[in-house]
Amino acid sequence: MKRRTMIQSGIGGLAAAFSASAFASTKLKGNEKMMPVDTLNHEPGWDKEPVEVLEIKGVRIGEGRPKIIASTTAKTPEAFIALVQDYNSRPELQMIELRPDYIGEISGKEFAKLTKQVYEIVKNKPILMTFRDKTEGGGRHVSDEYYRDFYFDVLDNGKIDLIDIEMFRNADICKQIVKKAKEKGVKVVMSDHEFGWTPSEAEIIRRLLLQEQLGSDILKIAVMAHNTGDALNLMNATWKTRNYFSRKPMLTMAMGKDGVLSRMTGEFTGSDITFCMVGGKPSAPGQIPSEEAEQILNSIHKAMYPVK
Repeated sequence: MKRRTMIQSGIGGLAAAFSASAFASTKLKGNEKMMPVDTLNHEPGWDKEPVEVLEIKGVRIGEGRPKIIASTTAKTPEAFIALVQDYNSRPELQMIELRPDYIGEISGKEFAKLTKQVYEIVKNKPILMTFRDKTEGGGRHVSDEYYRDFYFDVLDNGKIDLIDIEMFRNADICKQIVKKAKEKGVKVVMSDHEFGWTPSEAEIIRRLLLQEQLGSDILKIAVMAHNTGDALNLMNATWKTRNYFSRKPMLTMAMGKDGVLSRMTGEFTGSDITFCMVGGKPSAPGQIPSEEAEQILNSIHKAMYPVK
């Protein structure tokens, strides 16, 4: 597999000059270092555009606290179904990710049959299907053509709500899968996983916006944090994308021990989904147990929006 070459580009900040008379509802002293906020007139550009909330099976992605999702890590079809039953019984999980790359050499058509069984078990949780390649931290390496055919088999013969597409696959193949998913009414999560490093803030933003251009309904990036500064870069890029550049729901995280905080702070950075660990087995480094994550996310939400 060849990754498409990405040309590093910076995304500049926003700058504008305002006269004192333009904002009758604000007062700023000459030495105050703060952005004026139009609290009365609602001039264009000041009011934040709302997120395009994605509602699936009554779960509203892009609104409220981040939704908790867990990945299947089972290595046989039987263990896979048992794990889905366990996940379905856990109230703290709002979504489930199905991972065929862990199940040996299973074919797309065979996995499509499993997704139909899953849909009979899981009634009220959105189902995301993700074939994660080894180059991006998954369990199995396949060619771009095999990847496309696998996804086509699941989309044509299976039952899922969302599909994860690796953005650095062949560009034409990515577009083919996006087109097929849209035709089937399946929502698209475009993703990028960097298990070795954290790109710059500007590069993270650029990749997220490229995903939107490619037709993604949810923008996703996971990076590896080697220090807490890496995690802050990821969180800041997420905040800027949400507040300046995109209205799409997002799923962003910094992996590893130094990135743990990024998994719990999505409500104020702009990440709308968070992956958690179930049964003591994480699908990526730095995941928090789902029951503990539920308590933390609820506490943060209550502190941000106290009942009056």
